[in-house]
Amino acid sequence: MRILFATEYYHPFVPGGSPWSLRLSARALQARGDEVVVVTPNYGAAAEETVDDVRVVRFPFWRRLSPGPSLAPARDHVNPLFHLLFARALLRAGRALRADLIHAQEKHALVGASLAGWWLRIPVVLSLRDFGLICPIATCLLAHTHVPADCSQWKLQRECAPFFLDHYVAGGRLRRARVRASLALLYLDARLKTALVTRVRGVLGVSASILDIYRRAGRIRPEQGRVVYNAAPVVGASASGADRACVLAGFGLPDRPLVLYVGKLSLGKGFPVFVEAAGAVTSLRKDAVFVAVGAGSAPTPRVGVDLRCLGSRSHADVEALYAVADVVVHPSVWPEPFSRVVLEAAAFGKPLVGTRIGGTPEAVEDKRTALLVERNDPQALALAISRLLDDADLRQSLGAGARALATERFAPAVVVEGLRAAYRDARA
Repeated sequence: MRILFATEYYHPFVPGGSPWSLRLSARALQARGDEVVVVTPNYGAAAEETVDDVRVVRFPFWRRLSPGPSLAPARDHVNPLFHLLFARALLRAGRALRADLIHAQEKHALVGASLAGWWLRIPVVLSLRDFGLICPIATCLLAHTHVPADCSQWKLQRECAPFFLDHYVAGGRLRRARVRASLALLYLDARLKTALVTRVRGVLGVSASILDIYRRAGRIRPEQGRVVYNAAPVVGASASGADRACVLAGFGLPDRPLVLYVGKLSLGKGFPVFVEAAGAVTSLRKDAVFVAVGAGSAPTPRVGVDLRCLGSRSHADVEALYAVADVVVHPSVWPEPFSRVVLEAAAFGKPLVGTRIGGTPEAVEDKRTALLVERNDPQALALAISRLLDDADLRQSLGAGARALATERFAPAVVVEGLRAAYRDARA
């Protein structure tokens, strides 16, 4: 098959886990014998290049970003000009490739992909990786497992926006007013795109959990939706067998039991829960050091807790930390659709403590490849971390089980077969 990937971000611009998942999928499809061309905005890289044997076409765009975890303002991607530029680039690439199908990888690629697909008379499929086509902030999911039935623009401004502004936005009244206006625009944009979502040939969810939330919110048809999980990375011997003392010294970390958190330092990711759990663990294991990698401001930990916040780091740095971690913690509070942290920890053979919410229970097997606790329960999280720190055999067993499961269920070749089946159904 000849496939166009339409995506908001692609290497070297990687503000989250999605671009890494797309890179693995594109490379695996290409290795399988399909032809993939990635079409994406140009934030300041080559107009065309080959990445992992996959051709990448970047169309001219007004925003410039630094390579790495940089993020464009949301207003850039709801701009009608963005959709037209995207559609034109897809149209040109589709004609040159004689494409069979367009795969819109994120919500903001949907309009351009739909226009190009209509013009080229080829099917379009959409991946759901977040809740942005329901609500731009979805703060309700911090307390609920599904979006309330009375979700509306009015409720967003009356109930959700104040909470979001208080916990996520710094600045005065003018800044808050601008954010409120932006949220209103993004909510309207999501509702308008719902009409396109119901018309695409296939909707691919990265977990059964995210598809269930979209169905119950009425954003996809009951029969729509197919689960295609993210692929786990393939970790070489050099990455997993790094010299521990050398790596720790490079980050200025002591050679003591290391508990690793990777992700934004936010409420939804459960970072405050992680910090509180760290205090409880320290009362039992004073030698433990807690390392957090991700953007955000860290709260002050309890006195005596050794918490090191390293900020945003390169992918290579994060991989180096996985290699030396004793325990990886993923304390998500909101129903994370399908976190790459879980897959990356498994690929490195590391035991994980996660929460029983979202896509995480689909990615692990409790007590065989990870330990699961309820969300927003720092005491349970602390007990699970302490249990792993005290039991080397259990750490070894869970890590080995996680690596085996990742190889069996989430290997790129396995994920690609699911993708190809979805493509065949869409074309039929």
